[in-house]
Amino acid sequence: MTTDDLAQELERQPFVPLRLHLSSGQTIDLLYPHTGWIRQNTLLIVHPLEKGTQRIGNYDVIALRLIERIEQIAERAAG
Repeated sequence: MTTDDLAQELERQPFVPLRLHLSSGQTIDLLYPHTGWIRQNTLLIVHPLEKGTQRIGNYDVIALRLIERIEQIAERAAG
């Protein structure tokens, strides 16, 4: 996965929830805007405790090379 591919999805206006498919078979959902940040070779994903809050419950750091594909998911399916 390139940083440009990922940035295009993260910066989409309006934001569309995403599902990242990793090479391990695991998936990670980004349900809200401003919860994923691209670093040099990784993606930092923060998981808010509640929708619309700044409080972080957990976070993931994913190597970009481990992201096989990005899927846009419907908002109602994300909730």
